[in-house]
Amino acid sequence: MAHKSPGVKAKALGTQLRVCREDAGLNMRDAAEAVDCDKSALSRLETGSRRVSVEEVALLLGVYRVRGALRDELLAAARSLDESGWWGWGQGLASLPKAMVTLAECESEARRVTNWAPMLVPGLLQTMYYARAWLLATGTDRERVEMLLAARATRQRILSTEGQEFIFFLGEPALFTSVGDAGVLATQLARIRELGERRNVSIRVLPAGAGPHEGQLGSFVVMEFPATGPLVLVELMRSSVFLDDEVQTQPYVAALSTLSTLALSEAESMRRITQVQAGLGLVSVPAG
Repeated sequence: MAHKSPGVKAKALGTQLRVCREDAGLNMRDAAEAVDCDKSALSRLETGSRRVSVEEVALLLGVYRVRGALRDELLAAARSLDESGWWGWGQGLASLPKAMVTLAECESEARRVTNWAPMLVPGLLQTMYYARAWLLATGTDRERVEMLLAARATRQRILSTEGQEFIFFLGEPALFTSVGDAGVLATQLARIRELGERRNVSIRVLPAGAGPHEGQLGSFVVMEFPATGPLVLVELMRSSVFLDDEVQTQPYVAALSTLSTLALSEAESMRRITQVQAGLGLVSVPAG
């Protein structure tokens, strides 16, 4: 049975340690000197390209003055690097949700990223108007909203990366779900159509009447890598779970085949989105 090497988990842990270092106001050279190691060794640790021990992580967290639940969580992650299966993080980092940082890092390494979004336009496709309206409606603090929007805008640049493929299966209800006013939705649909014209982006709509299928259980993201097995992200209310064991990821990969069978073609999907946009009868607000 093929399992992911410590690479993905180690990369995720390294990313969190980098954020902790930056939050502590330390550059890599100062941090390396504080723990008596080479700068290159710390760099490899933060990129997940070398193994790291629990003792090393504990030492770094002490230098970075990380305490409490976050320290316990990162030490637990260090202990489980060689374990297969699921792993998850909540919203512990002071700057950005850890799952968002980890997701961005994993997306950048993937050769193909496939999103299934039955009810809500996925983050990589969202305009800032749509994203802001949704975050505010779900109770996110206004100051935090702007920070999250800036991070999302940066993350969306990946859609222009040559050599990577992005596939989006959108449930038809996602095209109608009211997020903000009708102008915000019209702009969002126009943005989806625009992105669908890119060579490395495929957008397909799953009709509401397609019948029962596994995807009705909820949204997920499948990331495929050149040399390792797939990684699956399942978002929960206050946290996110990553799955890296073949037994656990296989049902999600299989679900993508079902979605591909049931979904409209790319051309049909663009026509359907155009119909929905036209039905709003409004001119969209400036793209953003």
